Amino acid sequence: MKRIVSALLVLGCAAALSACTSNESKFVSELKAAGFSNPGAPSTETEKKSKKVGKRTVKSSQSTIEVMVRVKGCDLEMAKISGQSGYWLDELHVKGQEPDWPGYPENLTRDQVVKLLADSSAKPDGFKDCYKPNEA
Repeated sequence: MKRIVSALLVLGCAAALSACTSNESKFVSELKAAGFSNPGAPSTETEKKSKKVGKRTVKSSQSTIEVMVRVKGCDLEMAKISGQSGYWLDELHVKGQEPDWPGYPENLTRDQVVKLLADSSAKPDGFKDCYKPNEA
């Protein structure tokens, strides 16, 4: 009986790991299809929550996949909820800081990101330190 439980546990862990890997690969492919030729290695952060409902505690978790892309000299973190459609521009990574991007624009192609970087909209702190309009 212990062997069966152990085997099921191993299979469950392997399935969960491959599901994350699969979703990460799909996200990288989605970014490449949007014109980002240089997505970095994906990583997944899992947030666990629990809340009391009557006498029971309901536990849930949500995984966020993050991938770095470089556009016009800026390292941008794109993020999405694992298993859901759509993604957003989450953070700018500059000088060891990770300020959030104002408004978290969603589902941008590379060309739309280039326009966003060049326009006069609000930018996070440190943006001027990385932005190079003549760089690919």
